[in-house]
Amino acid sequence: MGLINFIKAVWNRLFRRDIEEQFNTDLLYSGEMEKWVDRFTNITSGRPYWIDPEDDIESINFAGFIDDVTAGLVTLDIGINMPNTPRGQYLQKQADYILQVINDKVSEALGNCGLMFKPNGANVDYVEPGGFAPTEIDSNGNILGCVFQTQLTKGETTYTRLEWHRFEGEGEGRKYRITNHCFKKKSGTPGASIGEPCALTEVREWAEILPDLSLDNVERPLFSYFKNPAPNRLDRYSPLGVPIWHNAIKELEALDVAWSRKKSEVADSKHITFVPESAVMYADQHRQKLPRFVKGLQMGGGLDSEEVKEHVATLLTGDRIADINSILALISTKCGFSQGMFVLDEKTGMMTATQVEANDQETVRTIKNIRDQLKHALNGLFYSLNVMADLYTDLPAEDWEQLKEGIVYNWGDLLYNFDEDRSRWYSYVIAGKVPFSYFLQKFEGFTEADAKELENQAQVTAPQIIPGGGEEE
Repeated sequence: MGLINFIKAVWNRLFRRDIEEQFNTDLLYSGEMEKWVDRFTNITSGRPYWIDPEDDIESINFAGFIDDVTAGLVTLDIGINMPNTPRGQYLQKQADYILQVINDKVSEALGNCGLMFKPNGANVDYVEPGGFAPTEIDSNGNILGCVFQTQLTKGETTYTRLEWHRFEGEGEGRKYRITNHCFKKKSGTPGASIGEPCALTEVREWAEILPDLSLDNVERPLFSYFKNPAPNRLDRYSPLGVPIWHNAIKELEALDVAWSRKKSEVADSKHITFVPESAVMYADQHRQKLPRFVKGLQMGGGLDSEEVKEHVATLLTGDRIADINSILALISTKCGFSQGMFVLDEKTGMMTATQVEANDQETVRTIKNIRDQLKHALNGLFYSLNVMADLYTDLPAEDWEQLKEGIVYNWGDLLYNFDEDRSRWYSYVIAGKVPFSYFLQKFEGFTEADAKELENQAQVTAPQIIPGGGEEE
């Protein structure tokens, strides 16, 4: 069979025309948006365009840190419970599969122009921008038609599969149609074309895929798009989203410059004592070892035969930290968080995200909006999976609206504080409202048996108060 290498598909402007001619449709994916997708990918990967090795400007990839922190808050203690029906149990397995990677996928989506969830008949594919292009949208910007591109290489041949999802017809005659085309190209073939058409059966992984499929009674696309719920002002006509930090690109650049300057300043702060080169030569001749901070300087370079110069570095650490924290405050605000969300800890020298407090309404609102968008996208995905179950399983069909009503999403409390919660529950124990064994299980990690045994021992050894005064022996 030969070695198989899966390639991340990227829309190439040079063969965009081939795709549009093949399907006789327009791709709603402008060249401007394509440039931004590449730029966002590089920024969130720690390779922004402002890196300059000659000027000692590096990247600390704070954009990636923002992606991860935001995704962590969005998916905090997330749980999904499906109805206890045959179809609900099937969807529960799919939900559990998704939850295993939901934090990483939300981070990827928030660091670029969103992420497409697409069922593949067995589970779910996660398609990044560059692997799909919309072909139709409604008045709200929701994607109704989309071409997905998948590439893989076997030996010297690269295969490309184009999968077009769309609605056709109106009213009772409306159908959902999926069309697949396959192409192959030998390595070294000139030009940027995707190659010559070939049968799907030439690729073992695609052999069972139907070239064309038409479905009735499909109410929404069999894919679901999750994005940051913020307006795309970079391309107002594009249905694609923007990263969580899209308004703070200049500040991310300023942060990298400020941090690089601070790093260079510290690196240049090494203590050096310059002495005449003759002194170094004398020490070498007499086998005298000079301290490592002593450096020789040729006469004529600013030292005479008896002069000694000390290099005293000027460190502006306090000013640098104040400048960095000022930039971080503006980044926090522009990302939709409370101003003190990101700070540079002077004690550890690390940039951290602070705990969400009750007065951090901006942060709470931003996370809630993203959670709502994620829930909407997951509902769309579960609808698609339910349709796929009709095609690929023997499970009895169930009404989607009833299934949807039975889906329960659980989200972690953003304002949760473990110590406060622990103290509150202990007060319930003292007041006699909650068994001590329950407290031990909830906060101290005891098993139910050990907690009850300890509780019983405490009751036996506790002194008994005798009415009228005194204690019973």
